[in-house]
Amino acid sequence: MALKWDLAVIGSGIVGLSSAYHIMETNPGLKVVIIDKARTFAQGNTGKSAAGFRDLFSSDINYKLSSSSIAFYRHIQNDLGVNLGMHTSGYLYLLDNETASSNLFDSVIKRSKSRFVTRDGLAVFDSLNFNPDKDAAEIMNLKPVDQGFLGENCGIIEPDLIAGFYYNNLIKMGVKFMFDTTVNQIMLSPTNPLNYPGEPFIWQDLQVKSLNTDKGEIEAERYLVAADVWTTNLLDRTGIDSHIRPKKRQVFQISGGPIQKLVRSPIIKGERIMPFLVLPSHEVYMRPVPQNNSIWVGVADNYNRDFSFSEDPQPEPDFYQNNIYPVLDAYIKDFDSARVTASWAGYYSYNTIDLSPYVFGELNLIVSTGTSGSGILKGDAIGRVVAARFNGSESADLYGGEKLKPSTMGIRKRVIDREEFIL
Repeated sequence: MALKWDLAVIGSGIVGLSSAYHIMETNPGLKVVIIDKARTFAQGNTGKSAAGFRDLFSSDINYKLSSSSIAFYRHIQNDLGVNLGMHTSGYLYLLDNETASSNLFDSVIKRSKSRFVTRDGLAVFDSLNFNPDKDAAEIMNLKPVDQGFLGENCGIIEPDLIAGFYYNNLIKMGVKFMFDTTVNQIMLSPTNPLNYPGEPFIWQDLQVKSLNTDKGEIEAERYLVAADVWTTNLLDRTGIDSHIRPKKRQVFQISGGPIQKLVRSPIIKGERIMPFLVLPSHEVYMRPVPQNNSIWVGVADNYNRDFSFSEDPQPEPDFYQNNIYPVLDAYIKDFDSARVTASWAGYYSYNTIDLSPYVFGELNLIVSTGTSGSGILKGDAIGRVVAARFNGSESADLYGGEKLKPSTMGIRKRVIDREEFIL
């Protein structure tokens, strides 16, 4: 007779790993298996992330999720001595005066460690053009850099290292991994089968009976779907709505020319690298890569970017050349001497209603998805919320002492303001 697991988890990205970790912490000895189609953990959108972290959010829940996760990651690196490549080098939004005077930052500055930075305070970035060429600015709708908004409890982290922390601990806890295993279908069946042709009928109580995979059937008491954008395809045949849509996102690594000097331009005391920079026009961002003096650049291009999905998304050189390059060239001096040295593409699993994560239950199934591009920076807290739902707890204990009701991140009793501070 095949082994029946207590819990089967689909997905070994940051959410699946963190959720399993916190479930095991509160349920030692549980028989848990984590299934992933990739050859190892964190090979999906976790591994393709730009991997910045910030607690700059307009909604209270997103602030709690991010700030507690950041604190836990810092605990791992500083107290437990596990290198996560974590640098609290800041998140800096470059702004024109009109944007800076809007109410966009009001709720953010009240709860996060953040401040406005004058133009004189931005002098450290002497590689930047604070006033783009007039003709280019008119054609491309470019704003000047008049000041900045700096998040000081923000920075960068290495996705493989934080995922590796959870993975290594899960192995020690006795969790089993099934890599190179594709889940073809989530199989439903009656809780009390009659073994009659045509089951299940609408008047029968249902449960998830098993997972049909290319390695055979996997049966468990309970199931967790933490498969990011693959969640929709897995749930569709069950009639359960994932409530998400995919958006392709691309990252381009830029090296050479003025980039090395820019990377070594800190604004946070005690750090030696630049902050995660967001330009004042079109939300083009630059993430420092200190190990090779490069930057990763990208943009959230929503319009004219459809909701199609591909198993193997590819970066688009023309998109970089025609869309991102002209903006970078306008703001960075001598940028024409820089070169693309790597590129990749993945997806955001967008919750298109309020741009915040979901954790909800159906039958004996928990679904965690909709991270909307912020899976890593909220990953630990999301895992704690999943564990609280698994345990039937009324509240999740986030790292640092905050509590959060799992129902507020669900579907039926959801209480989340639409997030306005999204990159």
